[in-house]
Amino acid sequence: MQSPEAGKKRDAAQTPPEHGGLLRVEGLRKRYGGREVVRGVSLELRPGEVLGLLGSNGAGKSTLIKMLAGLVRPDGGQATLGGQSLLGRAGRAARGQIGAVIEGPAFYPQMSGARNLGMLARLRGHPVQRTTEMLAMVGLTAAAQVPFRAYSMGMRQRLALAAAFMHGPAMVILDEPTNGLDPAGQGEIQRLIAELAAGGECGVLLCTHQLHEAAALCHRALVMADGAIVLEQKLAGAPGEEGIARLRAALEGQSMPQPMNGGRGV
Repeated sequence: MQSPEAGKKRDAAQTPPEHGGLLRVEGLRKRYGGREVVRGVSLELRPGEVLGLLGSNGAGKSTLIKMLAGLVRPDGGQATLGGQSLLGRAGRAARGQIGAVIEGPAFYPQMSGARNLGMLARLRGHPVQRTTEMLAMVGLTAAAQVPFRAYSMGMRQRLALAAAFMHGPAMVILDEPTNGLDPAGQGEIQRLIAELAAGGECGVLLCTHQLHEAAALCHRALVMADGAIVLEQKLAGAPGEEGIARLRAALEGQSMPQPMNGGRGV
């Protein structure tokens, strides 16, 4: 059963508009050797929306988000952000509008949280006070001068979120942001994501294998299996037990629907 706390977290973000895609992906494909690991994926992310991308290990989630972030070259398909291509050399400008936390936080261990963020701010042309604002926003003001190597897992995730949202991105990609945290730490990071995503035009693509996390944070959820999107489920406005059951069945491979053609709205 969905908890009241889950609904509160998700509803902290404004209900996204029904039309006007921020991110549009059409027929994206990737093959490694003889295996096609992403098979013609199409989806849409709307401004102000938190979109969940669920699936078990090996479903193709990580490869998909790495293609969107410019870390892996696709073999076919199109992806645009705000009407600009995200792919190849032509997509460099659009990819600059993306904040991402993929495969865990990556910072200089000997430098403090403030210095790590400050270096990113300078590279992106932001004033120093932006670093102070973001550290306060994620609750790290007291630990600002502590070396990153001394941070707990939860503190590292908080700093990574600050870095991802610092430059006011059009879209943020989060890859398993609560992985490795205890239940209390997971709840803290989920509340923080909801707060950072609330009230703005930034779209968030949340990659997770945890159904409860998607139910807590997302307006919609897509389930990937064997490289394809097999289910899309609306979560905003209480999806009900049937909707949650459909997501759970798809994740567990029970009564699997046929692959569908991405996020066209529910």
